[in-house]
Amino acid sequence: MRIKELHQILQQKKNGKVTQNDIARAIGTSRANVSKLFSKNSFLNDDKLKMIEDYFGIKLDEKNGFAALDYYPDSVAVIKNNEIVMSEKRVKFKIPSAFLGINDSKDYFICHSNDNSMYPLIIEGDFLVIEKTEKIENNKIYLFLYGKDIYIRRLRKNIKEIIAKAENKEYRNQNIQINEMENFYPLGKIVNIIRGENSLY
Repeated sequence: MRIKELHQILQQKKNGKVTQNDIARAIGTSRANVSKLFSKNSFLNDDKLKMIEDYFGIKLDEKNGFAALDYYPDSVAVIKNNEIVMSEKRVKFKIPSAFLGINDSKDYFICHSNDNSMYPLIIEGDFLVIEKTEKIENNKIYLFLYGKDIYIRRLRKNIKEIIAKAENKEYRNQNIQINEMENFYPLGKIVNIIRGENSLY
């Protein structure tokens, strides 16, 4: 949940008496840090929201237009016995469903870009909202495992291959042949990018 949205909810529940100092005390940080969060309208993760609930003695609306998604700060997944195994190291984040076009009937997660292969569309450090799917739609951008490495590329289907295209011309395109498909594991399609003032907290 974004901090400004949270503040509005707190003001409604507490008759307009909640200040940035109150929020700072609730989450155990300084007034200056909270001011920075407000200036960026940052997201607060589940741990911070639970601290808010406990401090103010309230229950935040879990269905307030937000989806709780797994965020993988490091490695997203590995292959074990020819199956995708998602990392156990993850954190829950609430993302505005309508703003990011999230469909409640589908499954999503968040990770971040570790290189500039898709620059300028995606830059290193961007947070990526990914719809879990193994179905390849032509010319869409996907996160996938190939061998032991994770890539972000625009995928194009050909008769006997998949072309993994980088936006950045400094990176080579990769042609994945039919006989190499056993090393190719789609993790999902990128449906939104979070950058700059929208960064997760």
